[in-house]
Amino acid sequence: MVTSGSPPGESGQDALLLDRWEGCTSAELRSIWGVPAVYLFAAVGSTNDIARRLGEQGAATGTLVLAEEQRAGRGRGGKSWSSPRGLGLWLSLIHRPPTGAWIGQLPLRIAIGTAAALDHWCEPKPVGVKWPNDLILDGKKVGGILCEGTWEKGELRHMVIGIGLNLLQGRDDFPPQIRERATSLRAATGQPISRFDVATELLDRLQPVLRAQSSEALPADLAGRDVLRGREVQIRGAEDARTIATGVAAGVAPDGALVLTTREGAVEVRSGTVHIVGGIG
Repeated sequence: MVTSGSPPGESGQDALLLDRWEGCTSAELRSIWGVPAVYLFAAVGSTNDIARRLGEQGAATGTLVLAEEQRAGRGRGGKSWSSPRGLGLWLSLIHRPPTGAWIGQLPLRIAIGTAAALDHWCEPKPVGVKWPNDLILDGKKVGGILCEGTWEKGELRHMVIGIGLNLLQGRDDFPPQIRERATSLRAATGQPISRFDVATELLDRLQPVLRAQSSEALPADLAGRDVLRGREVQIRGAEDARTIATGVAAGVAPDGALVLTTREGAVEVRSGTVHIVGGIG
């Protein structure tokens, strides 16, 4: 059943609440997934916005917001993220990192954990990671991560981890401008895909990721998933798209920065949009 309501974060804009997702109530999903709370919606503006407001109201770490559709889903730099009804996994988690955690690592850690979850359907080929937050399958984007922090007087109060995964789309389900660059798990593998199974595998994989301490190195399998390593890339500003740096990607620094080999030497990049010269986005 779908009902109307005004959930946290919708700024008075009605969202459609959902009684069940993939046949399960929120209470059942909370028990199955081992999280403190699950909020289900048929349609919202953005799951990240709702999770952020819940975090501000004191919701526990691990609280999950899941929607069938996002009307205003977004990626890094405010770019829109196509989130059609019933075709993907659109969710956000509230996370409070331990004191001293390297926040710059978080999008990469989540991306690696998510890629490992999707490997279950993609073996023997691993799902690739494009720094800092994109998931790549067969050279096309299959998902993305958006981590957003809420700060107060210079102190991090909580993080919201948004995850968008294309699961069931066919080519024509994507907007025309991204059809050549996007794919879904079903389109890439030719397998039947259960959204419930993907969500369960994902949340199981993310539990140890979210418990990681700042002293822990990035997972060793990043090197095998890094679609940028050895490629010539341009780093462009998120606001004005001007080129900040050009070089060959040489891996990732311990704090999560992208390392470039440029004519001037090694450069560490911590922000910006990456474009592969002659390649993915």
